Amino acid sequence: MSEVEASAVPEIFETRKRKILAELSVPDAEYTDLSPKGSVDEGIRDLIHDINTLPGLVTTSSCAGRISVFLEGRKKQSKPQEDQERQFVASGGKGAGKWLFVTHDPLQGYDTPRGSDSSGEDSNQGKSLHELFGMVPGDGRPPELNKQGKAPRLVRFHFEPLILHIMTATLQRAHPVLSAASSSGFRESGLQSLRCLEGDEGSSPIVAVRSAGLSLESVIGYCEDSDVDDMTASSEPVIRSLVTEEYLQMLVAISNERFSINTERKERFRESLLTLFSANRGPKSKKKAQLPGWEDFEARRERMRAEGLTRKKLLQDQAKSNEALQVTEEP
Repeated sequence: MSEVEASAVPEIFETRKRKILAELSVPDAEYTDLSPKGSVDEGIRDLIHDINTLPGLVTTSSCAGRISVFLEGRKKQSKPQEDQERQFVASGGKGAGKWLFVTHDPLQGYDTPRGSDSSGEDSNQGKSLHELFGMVPGDGRPPELNKQGKAPRLVRFHFEPLILHIMTATLQRAHPVLSAASSSGFRESGLQSLRCLEGDEGSSPIVAVRSAGLSLESVIGYCEDSDVDDMTASSEPVIRSLVTEEYLQMLVAISNERFSINTERKERFRESLLTLFSANRGPKSKKKAQLPGWEDFEARRERMRAEGLTRKKLLQDQAKSNEALQVTEEP
């Protein structure tokens, strides 16, 4: 009998899992969470479903990977003794900052110079990345401190790879999750907390599946705040770029490549995890876990490639329709 089979699933874990699965079963129109998107990413739903069918495992939070543009916030100071507090929020997006742009899919049509599409079509759909990110082009010169001596709030471009938190019933059940994550390229994965080592029967180890090596971050602009407090400003501040359109295209191209690597690692993790749990159920199931709707890596990659091409064609057709409509409406 394997270690996974030998470790019984505590009832307290089953209770937690039932609650989480009940929340995930809410219809998309009603489901919300704390992420900027407010729902489970489409690109990771199949993986979450497969994990949650395994005994002793349940997902608690996830991100399939994303491109984001974030404007830092500035905290108000009400007392002199608070001078040592941080002036802007972490670049992850929590606090008083603002998301300028977020997508959990590659940015198709923006990773090549405008007008260079071999088909002769405007693949950028008539919109620059500066416009998409809500920025005004600048001269590349960094801003000075304002009259209050404060540094500007920065605009950061991010590519963040998949991150997944999986609650496990026992340490024995956490082991194959860590093994599958490490062998699939998520080398920074680990236990989120060591409380489970203290012998507390109510502790459910949480494994964080992550890979910092694929991350990308670049400062691309700043906010032209007024000299008065942000809350009393009469108009929206100007968000000015520090880089060129070509530089943004380069960042998008790099991020799109990393999206592809991220997807491959995600599929390897899925296949490895299902295989490990299948092997722990007995010699008859050592090949692969044949869960409902299960696909091998190659079949899934081909399906996702076909879906991506279909989405790209739909966007191009829509761009053509918009162009034709504009021409028709011109005097």
